[in-house]
Amino acid sequence: MKTKYKILTFSLVFAFALGLSSCSEDFLQTVPTDSVSTDIALGSTDNMMLAINGIHRTLYAQNPDIVRFYAGQEYMIPAADFGASDALHSATGNGWFRSFIQWNSHTQATSNDVLYPWWFYYNVIGSANNIINAAADLQESEDLNNILGQAYTYRAWAHFNLVRFFAKPYMVGNPSSDPGVPIMLATEPPYEGLARNTVKEVYDQITADLGTAISHFANASDRPNISHLNVDVAKGVAARVYLTIGDWANAAKYAREARQGYTLMDEAEYKSGFNSVDNPEWMWGSKMITDQTAYFWSYFYYTSNNFNGSQNRSNPKFMNHQLYDMMSETDYRRDLILKDCPSTFDDWNKGENAGRYASEEEYEAAIDEYRVIVNNGSSHNMVPYLHIKLSQSDGPTISPMDVLHMRAAEMYLIEAEAQARQNKNTEAQNVLFELVSERDAGYTKSTKTGQALVDEILVQRRIELFLEGHRRFDMLRNDEELDLTNSGANPDLYLGGFKQAKPSENDDWLFQIPQREIDANPNMVQN
Repeated sequence: MKTKYKILTFSLVFAFALGLSSCSEDFLQTVPTDSVSTDIALGSTDNMMLAINGIHRTLYAQNPDIVRFYAGQEYMIPAADFGASDALHSATGNGWFRSFIQWNSHTQATSNDVLYPWWFYYNVIGSANNIINAAADLQESEDLNNILGQAYTYRAWAHFNLVRFFAKPYMVGNPSSDPGVPIMLATEPPYEGLARNTVKEVYDQITADLGTAISHFANASDRPNISHLNVDVAKGVAARVYLTIGDWANAAKYAREARQGYTLMDEAEYKSGFNSVDNPEWMWGSKMITDQTAYFWSYFYYTSNNFNGSQNRSNPKFMNHQLYDMMSETDYRRDLILKDCPSTFDDWNKGENAGRYASEEEYEAAIDEYRVIVNNGSSHNMVPYLHIKLSQSDGPTISPMDVLHMRAAEMYLIEAEAQARQNKNTEAQNVLFELVSERDAGYTKSTKTGQALVDEILVQRRIELFLEGHRRFDMLRNDEELDLTNSGANPDLYLGGFKQAKPSENDDWLFQIPQREIDANPNMVQN
C-alpha cells in the first residue's frame, strides 16, 4: 500500500499545518509549517490540539496535490445524496457530478470520485493515528482526554465512511466474509500494503474506537466550539454505526443520549438556510472562516439554491416529486420546496411551463415573484420543485457558509427507527411524534406498528434529512432499488443512474478501489 502510506505520512504535516491558523504569532515565526518533526508536532497537548484543529480544517480544505477541486466533507456530503433518489439535478450544468449521477464515475477505478474519498478519509485516519500513537508519552490530563476522544472519534468516523462507500452493506451482504477496507492503526514502518479486512472486522474496530472515545470524553475538558467533537458527537456517530449494522438497542441508546441538551429548530430557524453553527439543533458543524473558504468547491456551491456559482446558476437542484407528495400540506418543510416555481429553461408555454401561464407577461411576473422567494440573481435558472433549504444568508454571493455534520433531529429518527425495529411501537411512536409535530402542526401520533411504522419513519428521514448526506447510505442499508420514474428527473440526463437494481443484486452500488491503490499494493483486491 505504498501510495496510501505516502498519503498517511503526509497527513500529519498537512493536518498540523492547517491547524497553525489558530496558534500564536511567536510559534508561527519559529516553526516552519512545511518541515514539522513528529517530536515538535506532538510533543505537548497544545501542539496536539493544533493537529486536531488541522483535522477539523481538512473537512473543508482543498488539497491540490490530490484532487484540486474537491474540498473534504464539503464534497462527500453531496456525493452521498447525488446519484441516490431525492436531491436531483435539473441540467448538465458545468459538468460537476454529471458523471456521478449517471453512475459512471464511482464505478471507474481511475476516477477522481473514488480516488478522493479513499485519500481524504485515510488522511483523516493517518492524522488521528499520529495523535493516538504519540499520546503514550504524555501525562494524562483533561485536555489530553479531550484530544484523544476527538482522535478516536475521527478514526472511527473515517473508517465508517470508507466501509460504507467501498464495501457491501453490513445487513445486505455477509459481513464476516465480505471484503471491507484496510484497518489503519500504525504510523511507523514497515510501510507495507495491507489487505482488506472483512466488513465485520472494520465495524468491530469502529465500535471499539467509539467506546474508547466515549471513555476519554468522560474525563475531558469542554470543547471550545462546535467545530470540535465531544461526547455527544461520539455517541451520535455510534448511533449511526449501530443503526447501520442492525444493533437496534445500542442505536436507540446512543441516539437518545446524544441528543440530550439540544433544542429542535422552530419554523423560523428551519427556514433560515441551514448555514450557521449558531443553530441550537446542530451538534457538530464546521465553522467557516472567511479567508479559508473553499469558494467554488464548497458544499453550498454544489447544493445551494442561490450560491453565485455556475453550478447553481446552470443546474438548480430540486426534490424528487414523489417525495414532495409524501409531505403533509401542514408540514412547514414543504415550504422549502417550490413546487410551482416556473422553469427558466423553457419558453413561457413550453416544457414544464406548458399550460401554466396565460401569457408571456404572466410568466415573467411569476419569475420576478420567485426570484424574491429564492433570493437569487437574474442569471440563476429555476425549475419546479426547486429547493430553498440551503441558502446563502447574504443573497446570491460566494460567502462561506457553515457546514452541518450532525444535528439532533437525526438522533430522534435513529432512535425512533431502532425502537420500531425492536417492536417497541409505543416508544417509537412517541419519539417520532416529538420530532414531526414540531415540523407539522397537523401531525397526529402514528398508530402504525411493525414494518408500516418503520416505513413511516424512513419517509420522515428522507424529508427531514434531505440534502444532508444520508440518502445513499439509507438506500444501501435498506436494500432499496433506485428508480427515478415519476421523480421529475430527466432520463436522458441520468442515463444509468435513472434505474439501478437494489444493492443485494447489484455490485455497482460499491465504489471501486482506486487504481492507484491497486497498482501500489499487491495485497489489494478490487470490488
